[in-house]
Amino acid sequence: MTATSGLMGRLFGRLLGSGQPDGVALLPLDLADGPVYAIGDVHGCRNLLRALEAQIAADAAQFEGRPRVILLGDLVDRGPNTAGVLDDVMRPLRWGDRLALRGNHEDMMLAFVDDPRANLDWLGFGGFETLGSYGLVLDEAQAKQLPTRRVQQMLSAHLPDDHLAWLRNLPPGFVVRGLNQAFVLAHAGFDPTRGPHDQPLRTLTWGGMGPGPEHGLRLVHGHVIQQAPDLAASCIGIDTGAYKSGKLTALRLAESYFPHVLTVDAVPS
Repeated sequence: MTATSGLMGRLFGRLLGSGQPDGVALLPLDLADGPVYAIGDVHGCRNLLRALEAQIAADAAQFEGRPRVILLGDLVDRGPNTAGVLDDVMRPLRWGDRLALRGNHEDMMLAFVDDPRANLDWLGFGGFETLGSYGLVLDEAQAKQLPTRRVQQMLSAHLPDDHLAWLRNLPPGFVVRGLNQAFVLAHAGFDPTRGPHDQPLRTLTWGGMGPGPEHGLRLVHGHVIQQAPDLAASCIGIDTGAYKSGKLTALRLAESYFPHVLTVDAVPS
């Protein structure tokens, strides 16, 4: 996310209206079962993700249990290879389990697929790059002038059905618990006035607030670009701006260990 996030929230806030549930439950993960690695916003940077997952695999070898890799949403848009990122993350890992969360850019992409004319703004928030990664060159003028049915036919011809189905079924968040620590993993935010079993989907996906001490939780999130994660904060941001900084970051959570940062820098194409 960048300074345009407020604008994106206003433009696409309607996506999270009456058609989606207000309260959703975060899924549980237990550190006793193995370490958890949260990865910040990938934004189409396939080579960075591959390099970071290789680093995670090496790091996880020191722990018992099966490692879980959790991508915190915004896999799509802005960077050069959304299609390749989704190809990779939809395949199982050999050495662990990989799960992903839904971010605001997944929301925007799916909204455009469903109703291109009403969601043209997505093209300027990384949609051009996403469509290009699928071999579809579509400018805003074309999208405005062509009949909606024709645009949807073009999308259907280029965007694989399994990619779209996978994106539509991404969960909104997890609660990770250990003996002496507990974390919320979400793309953007957490509502401290409501428990982990009843979180507003808009807050998890588009941001706002943060954990309150009454829940004993810390939030690990992406969405807002940071130079580096602040491990002392109650809200630990791990989006390090991969698509423009060339740096992708993960946070390791493990039983009886403090959170630990893993980072990869620009990887040649």
